[in-house]
Amino acid sequence: MVGVIPDEEAGALPDQFIHLVQPGDWARPPGYGETLAWWSNGGDREPFFEHPVDPSGPLTPTPAAQRFADFIHNVNAATDAAEAMRDASMSLMPETEGAGLFVAVARKASPAAALCYGLGAEGTAMLPGWFGDFLLSADDVITALPRAEEALRLSSTRRSEVLSRITSWITAMGDAPGFDAAELIDAPLRALLFAAETGSGAAAFSRWY
Repeated sequence: MVGVIPDEEAGALPDQFIHLVQPGDWARPPGYGETLAWWSNGGDREPFFEHPVDPSGPLTPTPAAQRFADFIHNVNAATDAAEAMRDASMSLMPETEGAGLFVAVARKASPAAALCYGLGAEGTAMLPGWFGDFLLSADDVITALPRAEEALRLSSTRRSEVLSRITSWITAMGDAPGFDAAELIDAPLRALLFAAETGSGAAAFSRWY
């Protein structure tokens, strides 16, 4: 989910929920540092999917894909404070999808992981926040926008590559045959541009149901 929120609320949200932070909330899961280093230093270009028997058959994930999926699932923990901020952010976003709100839904597969895999480590590092989660004031949006545009406004060749990688992830890791890979590239940038145009803040996060 990526959506605009009022600038004043974006600045105030952390203080509203700081009292919910518990000892250990900031601890990273085991192997976090090693996996981050692996991903950032070439792991993003390892084979994540393969056709083990029939080249025309379905793709299956390799250990590299599962390693990255587990990393994304655990990297932004669902602590009490984080979940309260996500609930509050969602309540401040537009009620219907449009320029100011994008919601990507995929059964079993993580759209955030798909986008990160599609863009690779270098492109992902240009996005605001941390692997799909962010809370930005209006000023933060303006600061983040140039790098986000660089990451998501793609040449035709690069876009084709990213779309192919996103589709591979969604197909092999989940069950969402109608998933719109192009919107996963275009819509988050559209929301950030709308936030910049309206002087709004913005938030993004993932939820598993």
